[in-house]
Amino acid sequence: MDEQRKLLDQLMGQDRDLPLEERTGRKKKFSDPQFCKYYLCGVSPWDTFKNTRSSSDVYRVLGEYDKTCDDECKEQWEALTQQEKDEYGYEYDLMVLLEKLVQEANRKIERAKDRVARENTPRPFTDSEKKQVDVWVEELRALDEKADKAADEGEVDACEAAVKRSVMLKKYKENMEQAKYSDKVTSVCEVTGILLSSKDSEQRKLDHVNGKQYQGWKSIREKLEELKRRNPPPAKGRRQANGRSERRRDGEAYRDRDRNWNRGRDYRRRDRDRDRDRDWDRKRRYDGGYRDRAPSPEGRKRSRYDREEGEI
Repeated sequence: MDEQRKLLDQLMGQDRDLPLEERTGRKKKFSDPQFCKYYLCGVSPWDTFKNTRSSSDVYRVLGEYDKTCDDECKEQWEALTQQEKDEYGYEYDLMVLLEKLVQEANRKIERAKDRVARENTPRPFTDSEKKQVDVWVEELRALDEKADKAADEGEVDACEAAVKRSVMLKKYKENMEQAKYSDKVTSVCEVTGILLSSKDSEQRKLDHVNGKQYQGWKSIREKLEELKRRNPPPAKGRRQANGRSERRRDGEAYRDRDRNWNRGRDYRRRDRDRDRDRDWDRKRRYDGGYRDRAPSPEGRKRSRYDREEGEI
């Protein structure tokens, strides 16, 4: 063990386990790359949902993340003026990230709502069940008439029997209709997308509202709305780079148009020169006596040679 420690001391120094600021003598600053910039601006999604099911939602958007949430750096950040903060663009980056997270969460909530709506829809009656309900409905109608008639004629026992039978049939009908629904109704939390049951106790519902996921998504949604109202700018360097890119693209487009125009002008000039050469060649052959007699073989050879020399 001592030999391993000595080897590490030689490779990494005896102060390898000390914090960076103590090893280098340099005070840490909020802009150092190892610190979480989202935490400086009010909320770090990765830290907020650590060890919860929502951490997978953050991972899909943010990926691997190992930045440190440091309170001292946050104090440094909060001491800056808003104009100084805008130069770094951290709040803009946070707004973009939260927008992606909330959009993904809302899509997940809508999918859960569709699934729950299908589950909460009552199952239809079978043919035999429909026939049974129709029989009960018809019998209930007859029992109502029988009870009214017995009451008019003073037959108390017959009236009570008809009413008792009617109450029983209505209960049968209600039970059959209720059986078509699930024994519990599921709903979707509009903030987190977590499924809630109608059979949950009041304490369970309270635990959900006070839980880490509900409070985390609530803070993220509220922070996003705040940033949207303020609309912070991107980092100063990126704004300048974007401006240069736009100007560069405009300049390139202008140069492309200029090159295309010059290229077309060169094509037109070469076409005119080619036409003049053809006219001159035809005129020379005409003046050389081609119209009166066919040239001799020697003449044809010389003419072909002259033309080839001219083309060269």
